[in-house]
Amino acid sequence: MASTSRTTDVLIVGAGPVGLITAYQLARFGGVSVTIIEKHAKNLQDAYGRAITLFPRSSEMLDQLGLADELAQQCFACRETVAYNSKGEEVKGRGWTFLEQMDDTAWGFALVLRQKYQEEIFRKAMGKFGVAVEAPVELMAIEIDESVAMGGHRVTATVMDDTTKQISTIRCKYLIGSDGGRSSVRRMLSVPFEGSTTEDRWVRIDGPIKTDLPKPRTYCSIESPTHGNVLWAALDHGATRIGYAFTAERAQAYEVFDEAAAVKEAIASVKPFSLEFEKVDWWTIYSVGQRVAQSFFLKDCVFLAGDACHTHSSGAAQGMNTGLHDAINIGWKISLVLRGLAKPSILHTYQTERLPNVQKLIQYDKDISRLMTNRLPETWTGDPEADVHEILGTVMAEAATFSSGLGIYYELQDDNMLSVAGSFPSGSGLFDVQPGKRAPDITLLKPGTFDKTRLMVQTPNVSLFYIAIFVGEAYDAERAFFGTTSSMLERLQRAGLLDYITILDTPQPNAYNMLRHDPLGRVFFDDAQQSGHKRYGIDLRQGAVVVLRPDGWVGTMAELGARTGPELERYFERIFER
Repeated sequence: MASTSRTTDVLIVGAGPVGLITAYQLARFGGVSVTIIEKHAKNLQDAYGRAITLFPRSSEMLDQLGLADELAQQCFACRETVAYNSKGEEVKGRGWTFLEQMDDTAWGFALVLRQKYQEEIFRKAMGKFGVAVEAPVELMAIEIDESVAMGGHRVTATVMDDTTKQISTIRCKYLIGSDGGRSSVRRMLSVPFEGSTTEDRWVRIDGPIKTDLPKPRTYCSIESPTHGNVLWAALDHGATRIGYAFTAERAQAYEVFDEAAAVKEAIASVKPFSLEFEKVDWWTIYSVGQRVAQSFFLKDCVFLAGDACHTHSSGAAQGMNTGLHDAINIGWKISLVLRGLAKPSILHTYQTERLPNVQKLIQYDKDISRLMTNRLPETWTGDPEADVHEILGTVMAEAATFSSGLGIYYELQDDNMLSVAGSFPSGSGLFDVQPGKRAPDITLLKPGTFDKTRLMVQTPNVSLFYIAIFVGEAYDAERAFFGTTSSMLERLQRAGLLDYITILDTPQPNAYNMLRHDPLGRVFFDDAQQSGHKRYGIDLRQGAVVVLRPDGWVGTMAELGARTGPELERYFERIFER
């Protein structure tokens, strides 16, 4: 058939959760054309398995995108972890132990919902903005014309409709490869994928079950002498996932390892407990490895995200979470640049921010994956006879804030204009609020009714920045800031690039009486204990201003007063076009 050609602002290759969330954001923010293609037809992707767990920080960011409530409708909300030794006795401080440490968030649980159901929600949400997945469409080739100016249609992708076999081209300004660990985008652009794949193999099998395990509707581990640290995860719709190490010794027993063999080994792995599968929804066997792409952003026009730029085992259950963090980091940045509002240089902060966190995950994952196969980490220098299950519990506890996502942060660096140390002397502890860290989701009270709401509910991710003014009792300082609000900030507000939230220290009948002017933006009140001010480390006598990025990270923090306006102007000058 004759070849056709078309153009789009962004072409996304791969329609898993990472690709879908990226496309959804671009469609939601508006002003950008987006095309998303997938090699496999939807009916071939409908297996129940693959990723299952969203941890609190992922849920928070999806909440700001208006997606978390529907996920919660179907999910299994897991708040408890249990570890059993080889005798079937419940033991503490071993295996999976970090779920109980996920506080400081409204989403303090593991949101367990199989990828099939998550993708259905994401596709439906994307469809409301007129974007649908084109499948089965395969990427055949990529050409980049570097003579085309940045922001122009530099990329030409050759694709084939696998149903009609028609070849066509799509010219785009940016291409995003979210096409998995065997990424065609990464391969076609010859991006080195550094790391290793071990000989270790794991099995995962899902379905409704019958068992005598005492606490079956939890995340738990079973210390099997033959199958490693066995994963037991309660799933949505009453199902359960069993995961175990498929060692060379076990493999020797099978000429062909099929579903029946997977069930047989699952039953053996959870002894001394009984296990019966009523049916098998899905199962897989896969190799364990950790790899990272040499570059996440190429030639100022191609991004790699999710498994396309980093792969790891499912031991820490971070694959989909890390990919969603990638997608949400990209989404608002590329939207602002394509709409001619932000400087293209902010796109380079994607790798600057995401790579260090991926590297941390890789190191945790190497240790966890070995421990889950009854071996000490390669870098272990302690007692060679140490109990691997105790060490696993220790490593999981140490990685808890990273695993939940609540402790992930972006380092302050000279080449990152998005996270900037300001005049406010923020703390330096793990959970102290400071630029580059997550903005805690505090409870706020609405005017008049004093109904409770949350900061994240009032600061949705619609690709704009929020300036949160914590007034405390510093009314004079707030009035000084109000009187010196710069023309640039006013221009950005008119353009829909920033919005204000004024937070007063305690519930009052009227904000005007305290401020002596109408508040900047919407007004909310802290509770009677000033919990919000305390959580942000703000002295009531001084107040402070906190800049929240669209994705819910702190951009900068400034002292409240006459110099606040000029300081904020300097911050935004680094980001936005004049």
